[in-house]
Formats: sequence, structure tokens, C-alpha cells
Amino acid sequence: MPRPSAVQSAEPSSNRDHGTILIADSQYLTTAALTALLLEKGYTVEMAESRHELIGKLKSCEVSLIITDYILFDYRSINDLKEIIAGKPEIPVLVLSNSMNQMQIRELNQAGIKNIALKTDDRSELLQGVSSALKKKKAYTSSVLDILLHQDRPAQDACLLTTSEIDIVRLISSGLSTKEIAAKKHVSFHTVMTHRKNIFRKLGVSSSQEMMLLAIKAGLIDNIEYHI
Repeated sequence: MPRPSAVQSAEPSSNRDHGTILIADSQYLTTAALTALLLEKGYTVEMAESRHELIGKLKSCEVSLIITDYILFDYRSINDLKEIIAGKPEIPVLVLSNSMNQMQIRELNQAGIKNIALKTDDRSELLQGVSSALKKKKAYTSSVLDILLHQDRPAQDACLLTTSEIDIVRLISSGLSTKEIAAKKHVSFHTVMTHRKNIFRKLGVSSSQEMMLLAIKAGLIDNIEYHI
């Protein structure tokens, strides 16, 4: 069944101001359902069924977000996706796939993909993923977080944190720098750094990203608060 070049919602919506969302996916049922969902929310949608068509659409359309299935789409390797990102660094990418493993999630993260969802996610999570990507905020859906954190480290480790350390984790999640946290809590920069080191040691993590993911899993913060 042929697809239209571009589709818009008949209902006026401020979401049109976001520009065009480009869906790069070769699965008809996925693109049809996703297009209907986005049109319902007032977005303008374009579609691409191949890598060549995707590149062409990026040249001819004012694209505000790319939604693509990295696993099943016409990519020869992760390098193809990296090239697209490098050519259009201002356009966020939301990867939407049927399934994902920890290695693939981390590979995408290293490639600069900060928004990942599964096709099995519910309506609200998919829309939240689109909204976060358009705002250029990092967001994994809960199913992706489950994959990434499953059997990695028990969330119970978070219980080892003191009240002050949990507060530091929440301030980091709000996007504050170490200097800003020190000023807010009326302590020295060195004191905040010491808290960070202790948090990393107790949780067995080596980066702020890992700390945030574990904090979400443990329920210390909400996914929507995660701005790293």
C-alpha cells in the first residue's frame, strides 16, 4: 500500500510548531500506528522506508525529530546512524525497536543516541519519549531501563545511601553542577565531591549516568527528572 509523502492532523495544534517528525522504519504496521498516534497529537509526519529515502527527506524537509528502528531499518551498521547524526547534529533521534539488549543500548548511547523506546511500550510512554526527544532531554522508557539494569546491580544498594547522599543524587538529577549543589546546600565544593565519591563507591558505579539509572530503578527519582 503506497504511503503519502507527508501527513498532517486536521485538527489545529501547537505541536505543529515543533516541525516535522520523520519516521524511518520499514515495518508498515509500525509506521501506520505511530503515524496515527502522532497525528492525533497534532504533529506533522513524514516517512522513509530506506536509508537513501531518509537522507533525501533530511535534505528536503525541516525535520525536528527522527524516529527510527536501528535494528530492522536499512542501516548497514551503527556507523550509518552515526553519519546521519553527524550530518544533522541539531536533530534529535528516538530509536524505537521491537527488542533491545544491554550491549545495543550502550552502543547507541556511545553513538550519541539519548532517547530509546520499545515498540511494546504503551501509548503514554511512547508520547513521553517523543516529547522528551523534541525537548532534547535524555529519556529511556521504563522497559529500556529494565533491560539496562536487569541483574546489573540490585536496587537495594540504594538503601546504603545516607539522607544527605540521596539529596545529592536528586540535585544531580535536576541538572545542577557540583558547584551549584555546594551553593544550594551551603557546603564546600570538596564536601559535595566527597559525597559523590561515596555514592559511586556504595552503588558500585563509575559514572553519573549509571548512578542516575540505578536511582531511577530504586525509585529515588522519577524518569522525567533524569536530565543527564
